[in-house]
Amino acid sequence: MKIDSMAAAFYSCGVALLEDFARALGMSARVFVLSVSLIGIPAMATPANPASAPLGWILQAERAHVGADITSGGATIYDGDRLETQEDGTLRARLGNSQMYMRPGTLAEVHGLSNGFSASLFRGTVVASAPEGQTFQVLANGATIRPVGTKASVAQVTWVNAKELLLTSNVGAVQVSLDGGDVKTIEAGNSFRMEIQPEAASPGQNGSGGTPAGGRNRAIYFWIAAASVAAGVGIWRAMISEE
Repeated sequence: MKIDSMAAAFYSCGVALLEDFARALGMSARVFVLSVSLIGIPAMATPANPASAPLGWILQAERAHVGADITSGGATIYDGDRLETQEDGTLRARLGNSQMYMRPGTLAEVHGLSNGFSASLFRGTVVASAPEGQTFQVLANGATIRPVGTKASVAQVTWVNAKELLLTSNVGAVQVSLDGGDVKTIEAGNSFRMEIQPEAASPGQNGSGGTPAGGRNRAIYFWIAAASVAAGVGIWRAMISEE
């Protein structure tokens, strides 16, 4: 009887130990699963493409779009947005401390700069305005148009075709560079028609006269009447007075 009692006691103790071990094992498994789940939560909670900070907003718009959406005053503009006006539409936007006005039939893509904005012009006309200390750049047909220095500046750029631009400096001087080479300064109150032509090759280069191996272009400027200057100044004054 004594032996049976001892055996029973050992059996009970063994069962209790096994139960404790099983509970501990189960708890460890639950803790492990929970830990793995918590590790995955931040990755799932973070969006794949977090929204960028706003670049600016629409001040006025009539028959215009931001991307594929019809827009109106107050709409937000983000880096990389394409702004478009219909043939009878207009748009005025604030981009940081600067502004841009788009005439009818204009398409441009905007990006932020550290102290201003950049606009790639695909068609139509933009009037870019920057206060003192700020800047802008308009990119079209391989040309870059930007203010000279940090004074207040207003420039109007019209895309005519893939080889021609109309450039006006309304306020302050602007600098025009082509493919990082040819550079011209347009003083305030002047307008030019810019024609982009392949740079003539020297005799014997590429076999005969023609486009050189590097494929560089050159710009030819023709002074034009100042009517567009007055129009651009009028737009700029309207933009300033309505701020």
